[in-house]
Amino acid sequence: MQTQTLSLVGSTPGTTYQLRALHFGPSGGKKVYLQASLHGDELPGSLVSYYLHHELLRLEQENRLEAHIVLVPFCNPIGLGQMLDYQHIGRFHLATAQNFNRLQIGTDLFSKLVDIIEREEHVWFDNVADNTRLIRSYLKRLIDELPVLTETDSLHKSLLSLSYDADLVLDLHCDNQSVMHLYGTPAAWPKLEPLARYLGSHCQLLSEDSGTNSFDEVLSLIWARLQAQYPEVALELACTSSTVEFRGEYDLSHELAEQDAKAIIQYLNHQGFVSLAAESVEEPPALVNEAHPLGGICYVDAPVAGIAVYLVQPGDWVEAGQAIVDILDPISLSKTTVTSPARGVVFAHSAQRLARPERKLMSISSPDEQGNTGLSP
Repeated sequence: MQTQTLSLVGSTPGTTYQLRALHFGPSGGKKVYLQASLHGDELPGSLVSYYLHHELLRLEQENRLEAHIVLVPFCNPIGLGQMLDYQHIGRFHLATAQNFNRLQIGTDLFSKLVDIIEREEHVWFDNVADNTRLIRSYLKRLIDELPVLTETDSLHKSLLSLSYDADLVLDLHCDNQSVMHLYGTPAAWPKLEPLARYLGSHCQLLSEDSGTNSFDEVLSLIWARLQAQYPEVALELACTSSTVEFRGEYDLSHELAEQDAKAIIQYLNHQGFVSLAAESVEEPPALVNEAHPLGGICYVDAPVAGIAVYLVQPGDWVEAGQAIVDILDPISLSKTTVTSPARGVVFAHSAQRLARPERKLMSISSPDEQGNTGLSP
């Protein structure tokens, strides 16, 4: 194992941050990239990284790694250090209010890539592997040339430089109070389904493009767009990526983290990135719930202010019109009952128990499109 330290630009004189990436296994072949806590206050993925680190060290010593694996347990040192009145606020950059999982620096990577392809005098290869290497060489050039104006730009550029050539990218997050769930694209689903099975994910949300420029999509969507742009060229979906939500922010325990790390190792073995001993290989269990379209998400807002009393829990299935939350006002003795807008599985609650009209109460995933697309802000 080798530790790589990258220095990030700070936005004030004399300020810098350090990003540490752990590298395991051989280089030059297949590659896996795993990062945790891009939202700096979401720590379950970082705890899983603790056990992943142990497992990867053991597998490396036993010569069982079939890919180069990069693990970044704390991928956002900026958000990791943001505290306000004893509260950890790592989802947004405090100076600019930018969501750390919205990569403004990578918004035009695809168009720049097409510009290079059209401008360069090259001949496409007849096989996908050579074309993949060619495209990745162009991506590296583009990422190296990305301008850095803010410390968030510096963070995103560094993360892209670590992951642009990965065959598999897993971005480890969590929600407020939730069950295990993950995001991906329909094209990636055949490769992600075993991951959902091993992790016991309750909710799988798929979209061709969420439109948010989230980290997991910035690189993976390039390949689908290239296939559409050049249908006559031998091109593959060279990057499978997913945002994995490890339950709620307070679901931090040795038992869960060790369980999740072992599930990821089983998945990496299933996909050929590691080679476990035959006696330790587990078959993927049954899928908890089938994948749903991202457009099937219903965000349930609070119609009035008051104390929220949840009548259903994350993981429960609900029917349209079913009572899901009571909002109580102990002064007026009013009770407002909120009902589900659709049939689906409740996958997250708000961590706040004081309902306010500007805050969502609950997230429900329906198998039916609702016209409410996009990741949570």
